[in-house]
Amino acid sequence: MRKHFLRWYEKNEYLCAFVNLLSDLDVEIQCEIAVDIIMKASEMIDRDYSKMIQEVANYNPRDYKRWYDKNPNVHLAIESLRDLDENQRDEVIQEFSERILKSHYIKLDEIEETKEE
Repeated sequence: MRKHFLRWYEKNEYLCAFVNLLSDLDVEIQCEIAVDIIMKASEMIDRDYSKMIQEVANYNPRDYKRWYDKNPNVHLAIESLRDLDENQRDEVIQEFSERILKSHYIKLDEIEETKEE
């Protein structure tokens, strides 16, 4: 039997749900939200945003195998959440959850409209 190892974000049910909802979004919306998460996280931990941009520029997706590694912005957003403390992560989750859920509702509405046609 194969063991399932938990990723760091899977150890917190709210963070896990947040990441899963993000993973189900359209790639463009995912990227937009990821950039905003990066900016928010860099403000919270007083990290130099230009260094984060350099990380994106130097990013090589072949070095990673997770779903969010395909896009450097999404990768950096998820990894920047790791740098936050629990309270800061909760703040980011609260701030971006509504936006992610609205994007899901829009997606569902579009699916329903397509079915009706």
